Amino acid sequence: MVKKKPDAKDLKDEKKREQVIELYRTRLQHLKKAQALVKDDRMAQAVDSYTKYLGILALYFDTTEDRLTPTMFDPEKDVTELLLISHAYWDLAKAFDRSPNLQRDCFRCLEQFIKFSIGFKYQHVNAQIIRKFNNKKQAHNPKAFEAAYHKIQISSKKCYVASMCFGETDNRTETLRHFKLSIAPYELGKDFIDFYYSRSPALVNFFEHNQMIKMFAENVFIKPFLNCFTFLIGPYVKNKKTNS
Repeated sequence: MVKKKPDAKDLKDEKKREQVIELYRTRLQHLKKAQALVKDDRMAQAVDSYTKYLGILALYFDTTEDRLTPTMFDPEKDVTELLLISHAYWDLAKAFDRSPNLQRDCFRCLEQFIKFSIGFKYQHVNAQIIRKFNNKKQAHNPKAFEAAYHKIQISSKKCYVASMCFGETDNRTETLRHFKLSIAPYELGKDFIDFYYSRSPALVNFFEHNQMIKMFAENVFIKPFLNCFTFLIGPYVKNKKTNS
């Protein structure tokens, strides 16, 4: 069989792709420069470097920067890059927040930050970044940042221990999710939620790698406790849902 000779368009596309790949290899230089500029509080220059970093990623995936999504990456192999992207959007959101004329850009970057946070191992860490920022009262639009924290840490449907024991859709898991929402408006409630998310993923991961210990702990301690707890808070949660 005679191989088809590549035409001029194919050669041009191949050369263009090679140039994109070469540019992709330089992306971290722009990222490191942006991070250094943030430390020096040179935010305008940092925004420019972050824009170049994200623009290169978008070019590599043949999309636009505002359409970058975590699904374009491997959640295991690319977890470091996903974390770096989330922090790039975080710094951009803070930079745009400084200007009343750039609030729309701030909201967009916060949404991207949320998108690149939920469901990943560093979700709790990113939520804490927002909470600390809000506690220092540094935001010009605190409601937007508070809403971002709520989406990452509180509205997230992740309920690690209950899901491990009963499954994602079990009524007991749903009851615990609603309980989390009911205590979220209070500072002590947020502290409890933050503590839970900082410990439970590691606990579940440990059980997944130690099935005998998991079986013993589930049946002797965890399930009996959660069954009792959900039974006790059930009326409270139901009342909250009715009145909301």
